[in-house]
Amino acid sequence: MAENFKPFSIYDDEEKDKNRSSLTPPSPPEEGSLNLEIEDDPTPSEGAFHGQLGMAQSQTGPDENTPSDSSSNLQNAPFLQGQRRESLEDRTKDLIQQRQNAGKLRDRRKTASIFDKPIEPDKPIHAGRSAWNPLGYRFQAYWFLLPALLFFGFFYALPLYRGFQISLTHFNPLGGSVPVDFDNYTRAFNDPLFGQTMANAAAFTALSLAFGFWPPILLAVFLNELTVGKGFLKFLYLLPFILPAVPAANLWRWIFDQGYGVLNALLQTWTGNPDLQIGWLTDPRWALISIVLMFVWKNTGWFMMIYLASLQNMPDELYEAAEIDGAGPWHKFFSITLPYLRPVMGILLIIQVLTTFQVFTEVFVMTRGGPMHATEVIGTYIYKTAFGAMDLGYASAMAMLMFAVLLLFSMVRLLQVRQAAR
Repeated sequence: MAENFKPFSIYDDEEKDKNRSSLTPPSPPEEGSLNLEIEDDPTPSEGAFHGQLGMAQSQTGPDENTPSDSSSNLQNAPFLQGQRRESLEDRTKDLIQQRQNAGKLRDRRKTASIFDKPIEPDKPIHAGRSAWNPLGYRFQAYWFLLPALLFFGFFYALPLYRGFQISLTHFNPLGGSVPVDFDNYTRAFNDPLFGQTMANAAAFTALSLAFGFWPPILLAVFLNELTVGKGFLKFLYLLPFILPAVPAANLWRWIFDQGYGVLNALLQTWTGNPDLQIGWLTDPRWALISIVLMFVWKNTGWFMMIYLASLQNMPDELYEAAEIDGAGPWHKFFSITLPYLRPVMGILLIIQVLTTFQVFTEVFVMTRGGPMHATEVIGTYIYKTAFGAMDLGYASAMAMLMFAVLLLFSMVRLLQVRQAAR
């Protein structure tokens, strides 16, 4: 009889045993239970049950202070000594849940079949050739770019092509242009004034980078740390860039004026010398530097906003990890901030070089290329040659040479930025 003894079942069978003597309907499961049943075989005696568990059957009757249920007697079983003081049902539920989580219990209602398909390994997905569809998903970006491409082609590509055609001729706006092939380019290489303008443009670019590369970064870091007044300071720093170039250049021309300029008046008050007069725009030693200061003042706010936008996207976890490691402000600036801004710095460096090398309005308004061609840059020289001397062919050739230099620099610099990003 002990061989047929089954203390409990971990499966919830749909079919009930027809030989059960009790027809009492089962009570609904409690909330959080696993809907398990503890099935006791009614045939074995209580003594056999206690004998299998290694417990001595009590010879005396039940005591009033001693509980008589089986769950309470199981607590004193030898195989449960030293275990958690929980009920048998709770331990059973925990055991079944652990086996289910480990994948050791299977639903016996789900059986294998001979018609099941064998499990095959995943096959690699190869990119196929898709047919050209102008309304497809892959071509949506080109439709959005189409207005900008048309604008670029009409206002940039077409004038560039036309300018190259004019550079190969002695152009006459009234007609009768004479082709000269590449004589205008040969003339540019032999023109000492053209060489001086290229040198002035390179010097202007170098000074602009020396004075104007770091202030936008430092101002962006400063504004990124502020919590009060950030909006007002951003407007204040961006205001020079919003001003048109001609009014801004006239403003600084009055500031740098040798006779009644504000800068000389401040220097006279500070030094106590009323006869101090510096020709900021009339002295060849100071003219180019003066225009550089004005140019840096006007464009610093725009570069600062780009750096600030990049800093605001930086994860705070980088600074928090550095603070945990004991890094100070300078270590965080050189080890976290600058490496994070490096891709943006590479792109803005190209933009700064292209902008400063093509400077025209500021120089033309403030000095018109003087004194003694000290501030004559390639832009002002092309303008004077084209509309002053009416030599449009030679001016177009110089413009093509400037375009070639800037294109070569941009391609090399973009290649370096791409290699650094990899």
